[in-house]
Amino acid sequence: FMMNELALNDEIQQFNSVAVNMRSYSYLVQYEVMEGWVTCLNHENSDVAMSVVSVLVELMDPLLLQEQESGGKEEEEEIEGVIMTPMERMDHMNALVTEFVKGGGLDLITSNLGRYDESVEEDAKGVEDVLTLVESLLDLDRAGVLQFDYSSSTTTEKEAGKEMNGSMKNMPSSIVSCICQQTTFLSWLLQRIEKSNDGDSDEATTIATDSSISPAVIKLHASEILSAILQHEDYSGQTNNGLCKLSSLPKYSSAFDDDDPDRKPAASSKEGENGTKQSTIDGMEILLLAIAAYRKQDPQVEVDCEFLENVFDALAASLLREDNVADFVEAEGIELMLRCLRQKVHAGGGALKVLNFALSGASSSANVNRTACETFVSVGGLKVIFPLYMSRKSAIPCPAACSEGGSNLAKKGGKNGSSSSKRAKRAAQARKRWLVEIERNSINVMYALTRHISQDSKYDAHARLLVKFVEEECEKCDRTIERCLKYDEKARIAEYQYFRSDAAEEAEQLGVDVELAALDAKLRGGGDLFHRTCAILSFACVFSKRCHGHVRDQLKMKGSGITVIKEGLTEFAALLADGHQKSQIERFIAEI
Repeated sequence: FMMNELALNDEIQQFNSVAVNMRSYSYLVQYEVMEGWVTCLNHENSDVAMSVVSVLVELMDPLLLQEQESGGKEEEEEIEGVIMTPMERMDHMNALVTEFVKGGGLDLITSNLGRYDESVEEDAKGVEDVLTLVESLLDLDRAGVLQFDYSSSTTTEKEAGKEMNGSMKNMPSSIVSCICQQTTFLSWLLQRIEKSNDGDSDEATTIATDSSISPAVIKLHASEILSAILQHEDYSGQTNNGLCKLSSLPKYSSAFDDDDPDRKPAASSKEGENGTKQSTIDGMEILLLAIAAYRKQDPQVEVDCEFLENVFDALAASLLREDNVADFVEAEGIELMLRCLRQKVHAGGGALKVLNFALSGASSSANVNRTACETFVSVGGLKVIFPLYMSRKSAIPCPAACSEGGSNLAKKGGKNGSSSSKRAKRAAQARKRWLVEIERNSINVMYALTRHISQDSKYDAHARLLVKFVEEECEKCDRTIERCLKYDEKARIAEYQYFRSDAAEEAEQLGVDVELAALDAKLRGGGDLFHRTCAILSFACVFSKRCHGHVRDQLKMKGSGITVIKEGLTEFAALLADGHQKSQIERFIAEI
């Protein structure tokens, strides 16, 4: 045992050099060094825990897995006469991270967040290091590096016996699963975002004037990690066991909560109607409140703009789960998204994306999405979505001036000599991507409405939707025909270009199904939207004779015919699994 805590801190910091030779990672596991570090995370001195996290950030940096082109690290790794291969690096990294997770490291670093005071620079760096460590673990998991093997535990399995073997069946298979099942880290992220909403409105401006870590930096970093966790497939797969439902997440708790009675809590705690503290938090409400702050005004600085985009990404990803969609509708999330669109502010772009996820759905059960679509119609959503679907400039949300797509350079686009700069070209491309995303999401929302709304839907939603295609001399049908033919052409060109590319030859040499790869290129090039516009047209034609005749005449005038739509629907149906969606498409094919 070290003579004092300062010596212990210095001893821990010396392990930063281990990152130079990843072969040493196995010794850190073999000689229980990692076990000692995990114990130090529970040390009564928070500085010691911060030193451990700082070392882990260095050792678990995903960049260490990249092959070095220059001498540098390769020369250091030639200790045993052989340069490490990428697979060997991955194995050593996996061993180290697995030992950290098995030892309860994730829960302990989550607990440590509760005893850091962000107003103190050293503690703020500790919070930032914890977030960086979690981000690195997510990156390693996403890259396929982590393969948890709980059979090689440092504890003796014979002593654990059947109890240990039984518990292994429920062991998480990814970092996201560990975070969701074993910690309250997700709740801390949401409470940190909620805390920032009530904080200093000028905190974002301190980034440019203060070299220390500002609350705005931590808020932005927290939103990035929250978005990454909710976008992971293991989060959306937790629906069956009820874990991580945003509206009823377990409240953040720390093992150090009772250590310092004078310490202020890391995040605000709500109270129920009877004055007692709630044991859960409503993450859905927190995300909606974060968006509501920008429903009438644009972000003023770039960091706020990035934060808002992260919140939208997190909310959209969470809606891949049915339980979150139901809570989103109940919390009047659809109404908030429509307000953002009506105001034509920067938040409108993200709001349209969220509506796409809420209405479309990713599961075979469409009941919750049907309810969402009916609610969308009942609150006046058709008046908002159709102008966007028609690409009317007066209805399209404008990106914020602090964003790349909303700058003056983006608006000039290439009309004068100044736009020849790389910066101006990037800005013009960003604005083009913004408009393309608006068009894509508006088509997806329209298809979701035609897919989920039926003749027996509430609020007379079916008739209200259908009349929109009939009114104004079927102008919505005309617009859909234009898009249908446009994306059909783009899809065919993308498929043709793939067959002519080197990628097709390489795929054939590797034994890859070239036809399947070409289909993927076709769908990415516009085939996916072509299928959906065909389905939208079919909806109008099948349920309205007037629309059917108008569409047939318009297609004939353009040198095409109903056959184009039927071919698109046939290809679409072939890609779908058996279920309500495929049955609907097959019905359209038979009746159009």
